[in-house]
Amino acid sequence: MTYIDTEKRAHAEKNGTPHAAEEVIAEWHALADAVCRELLHAGLPAHVERPGAPACIQPGACVHVDTGEGPAGGVHISWNAGESLTEAVFDCMQPERLDLQAPVIAHGTRVVSLMEETIKEVLKLSGFRTCAAVEFDNPAPETHVAGRQPRQWFIEHILTEVVLGLIAAIRSPEPRGDGSGEPAGISVEGKSRLTGRSIRVVQEGLHRLADDDRQELARTFRRLSGTMHSQDSAFSGFWKADRSLLELPDELCLPSQQPPTVTRASITPAHVLAAAYMSLLATLKLADEDTIAHDVAVKITGAWTGTLLRRLDQAPDEDRQQLIRLFREAADEQTDPVHKAFPSGFPEAIGLVEEGD
Repeated sequence: MTYIDTEKRAHAEKNGTPHAAEEVIAEWHALADAVCRELLHAGLPAHVERPGAPACIQPGACVHVDTGEGPAGGVHISWNAGESLTEAVFDCMQPERLDLQAPVIAHGTRVVSLMEETIKEVLKLSGFRTCAAVEFDNPAPETHVAGRQPRQWFIEHILTEVVLGLIAAIRSPEPRGDGSGEPAGISVEGKSRLTGRSIRVVQEGLHRLADDDRQELARTFRRLSGTMHSQDSAFSGFWKADRSLLELPDELCLPSQQPPTVTRASITPAHVLAAAYMSLLATLKLADEDTIAHDVAVKITGAWTGTLLRRLDQAPDEDRQQLIRLFREAADEQTDPVHKAFPSGFPEAIGLVEEGD
């Protein structure tokens, strides 16, 4: 599809307002569609204003593309109030009865401002970078969408799920689904060896986070462990969720009793969780048969690696790439050469490949 024909491009160039390249405009339209889908997903009325379509003032978020070259070009969002409010404002602005002090005008301005802030917060939560259009000398009350970034809440959620799941599976009193009813065969000491390192990683990292991040991660631990236990999310697997899963969040939130091993100056919940996840997988991979049977270790690893990949199936590529970066950083920060070798190749081993690789 051609967005700007040759004649229009030449005319715009002559007037000093050139259009962006066709491939750039195509990317902006794809971004506009993604923005609209996210707003609709959140329950906000939204539509994309298509090039060449008749102008209309449809209530809700109007997502449109400015094809101009330069910082003001790209995806913009404006909020259209409902028909009755819009008509009331317009009535007060007619020349024969102009009244800029009318309360309805102030009300309409306030409504638009509130909806702009709501749109920004929804898009920020969904991984979009936004700013006010006025930052690009655009006086219109619009929001400019600069692009996409990883959704931190989503990454933290899936990493929390797999960390809790791996620990619970290792500690599970019995396999499930094979009909044997036989215990997994991991001693109390073995379970401690398999989970101790990763639990310490969480404990150390948790208490180095900012207060808000620490409290939110603790709430996420408790919320997810409760959900996983009540729904018995392992029903189709081979482990059984017992009450120890409900007690795990309190254990993870305890201060570490050993000297810190994490060296990162600034740390986020996602960094803590990625390091713990990689530590668990490396420990399972390197464990001897006396600690855990090889086939049991493979089942546990495969089950929770599969969970991670399923969660990523419908996720934007930005989320996948961020996970790859987190795993590589976890490998770089390892000081133990034995544990370092495993996570460095982990993304490729499970099919997580960086764009362009």
